[in-house]
Amino acid sequence: MRHFIYCFAALFISISPLHADSPLRDGDIFEMVVGGAPRDFTEEFHLQYAVADGFVTVQYIGRVKAAGLTPSQLAAAIEKRMRDEKIFTNPTVMVNLVPNQRIIIVGGAVRNPGRQQWSADMTLSIALASASGPGDYADDKVKIVRNGKAEFFSRKAIKKDPTLDPKILPGDYVEVQGEL
Repeated sequence: MRHFIYCFAALFISISPLHADSPLRDGDIFEMVVGGAPRDFTEEFHLQYAVADGFVTVQYIGRVKAAGLTPSQLAAAIEKRMRDEKIFTNPTVMVNLVPNQRIIIVGGAVRNPGRQQWSADMTLSIALASASGPGDYADDKVKIVRNGKAEFFSRKAIKKDPTLDPKILPGDYVEVQGEL
């Protein structure tokens, strides 16, 4: 039965719309499943957790750094802490992101401003297209605000050289300069 649960969890992770290599950020919500011990002992860890201030608090082991780690790196860190704290001798932890939690905001001079669903392959051009493109009075400049820092990009330069098209991360705010 345990083998079936692990296979099902692995299948769930592989078809999840969020890539396991995407780093966790504040506000991300995930479910954690712990194996390697009788279910009666691991059931209390099977909860939804939220990353806040870069950390997640797990029962019995306390705060664990989560921001910047991939789900598999976070799972390994929790496994290590469980072994170090002698909670379990050989735990297996799986971290599964809750879908539809990662968004970006596209605003300014775009046709359809608002919250947009983030995807791992999202670039600035894709983000603008998801907001139905720049409006009629949009300027060339686009601002991306990430972690409180703003950076400006040129739509014309990106059109000429697609390698300049920056990756967009969950939580980014994209604003097309110009009049609405």
